[in-house]
Amino acid sequence: MGLSLLMLAAQSFLWSQDALTAKERHAFNEKFFEAKAHDAKGDFDQAFQVYRSLHAMDPENALVNYELAQLYTNENREDSAIFHAEKASTLDPQNQWYTYLRAKVYEKFGYTQKQVQLYQSLLAQEPTSEEYRYELAQAYLANKQVKEALQELNKLEEQLGKNEALTDLKKNIYLNQGNLEKAVQEVHELIEVYPQTLEYYGTLGQLYSVNGFPEKALEVYQQMLQIDSLDPRPHLDLANYYRTKQNYAQSLYHLKIALRSNQLDLEKKIPVLLSLFNASATDTALRAEVYGIMEYLLKTDAQDPRIYTMYGDYLSRDGRDQEALESYKQALRLKGGQKFQIWEQVLLIQVQNDKYDSLAVYAPRAIESFPNQPLPYFFAGVAHAMLNKHQEAVYFLEDGLSYLFGNQRLKEQFYVQLAAAHHQLNNHSESDDYFEKALQINGNNPTALNNYAYYLSLRKENLDKALALTQKSNELSPDNPVFLDTWAWVLYQKGAYTQALQKMEKVMALLPIPDGEVLEHYGDILKANGLKAEALKQYQKALESGLASESLKAKIKALQ
Repeated sequence: MGLSLLMLAAQSFLWSQDALTAKERHAFNEKFFEAKAHDAKGDFDQAFQVYRSLHAMDPENALVNYELAQLYTNENREDSAIFHAEKASTLDPQNQWYTYLRAKVYEKFGYTQKQVQLYQSLLAQEPTSEEYRYELAQAYLANKQVKEALQELNKLEEQLGKNEALTDLKKNIYLNQGNLEKAVQEVHELIEVYPQTLEYYGTLGQLYSVNGFPEKALEVYQQMLQIDSLDPRPHLDLANYYRTKQNYAQSLYHLKIALRSNQLDLEKKIPVLLSLFNASATDTALRAEVYGIMEYLLKTDAQDPRIYTMYGDYLSRDGRDQEALESYKQALRLKGGQKFQIWEQVLLIQVQNDKYDSLAVYAPRAIESFPNQPLPYFFAGVAHAMLNKHQEAVYFLEDGLSYLFGNQRLKEQFYVQLAAAHHQLNNHSESDDYFEKALQINGNNPTALNNYAYYLSLRKENLDKALALTQKSNELSPDNPVFLDTWAWVLYQKGAYTQALQKMEKVMALLPIPDGEVLEHYGDILKANGLKAEALKQYQKALESGLASESLKAKIKALQ
């Protein structure tokens, strides 16, 4: 390409030399090579400026117009691109480079008839050019002259012989016309020339299968087996065929052969296993076979993280979380396994299974690998909060907020977690601020409403607001014993003891085994309503449940 451009440059300078003095020609040539240097470095803006100055010096220079046409085309500036392309080829009509660029500019901007005319002209100049004939065929197709396109492709086949690219193009043309017979004929003719190439049989089988002729497809697949019974491709096709016929035994037979074949690389095995993911969820026989295949692949492709990831997906789907976790961790340890999606699966399984000790280790590791992803910060915050390390939780959560862009739902969860952590640290102003931010995003978050109300009630602050918050959370999530407990406690703090008792009795009816805190609340409310014996009984149950606070012991002692 570089040599051709230099030849073009030399021709252009000779052509336009009478327009410039010797001194001007020297300056022009220096500028031209300066522009080419900018081109080579990819500094197209600078190149464009120099070419424009060259055009101002000599607007009749064909090569400068040619270069400007390319730059304008790349910038999608249609009028300028066409102007300079036409100018270049008009100034030097014998230069096929210029005519070819003009055709490409027409193609870019949809002037298909003009494109056809130019390729006809180029082919007339060079009748044996395979490239120009192919481009003319494509131009005919773009101009909806299908018959002419096929004629040119047939002529090209006479020059080149049968080949895959031309057959594929002609086959697609016939399919677009709805002419399956001609499309099939094209592939048959290719197979006649290359009778041992299985790939072409596969194309034919797919043609039959997709267009509703499964039995003809089966004949093709059997032919493929006769050519090479060890090749995995016919076995994959047969597995699909028998699956559609609900002959699962035969389908699995061929599937196992294909997926255990060393000739089929993992790149092609993985899509097959992915396609079986949903089907194997409800088919126990298929599930067992797929697990067997994957366990085989874990041995043959032991250094590839993708098979461990997929194995983890299957295990996780089937509720085998601990095994899935180990498989994902192994994927992370392998070269190429440091993918955020794998880290995400590890963290999700840990949080879903309350593995907060592990989560507190793995979430910061995920942050090290993907410091701009907010989710690991969130999980690190949750883990440390659950381990009563609330200052560390605040650190991770506030750091993670910097990487939240547009994900309002996740931001809402960050705010709720931060509100809880600051409450535990007695940073009540910060806690309230984060609850307000969460509710600005979603005023119907029942958990945020409940927790905000409960924390206010514990501090005996702003109890009217606490009541409004808890009432709304209970409207959004009725008969939730946790939310009802908060409602009862807010009423208790406001001195509405009878209403508090009504709510609390509903809590007790909903909870088969209430925890110590709920039992203590019930005792406090019973006591406030003058039911001291019943209150003592609930306090003692709270103590038996493991809640052994000094205040509880004092309450029991006062009623004994």
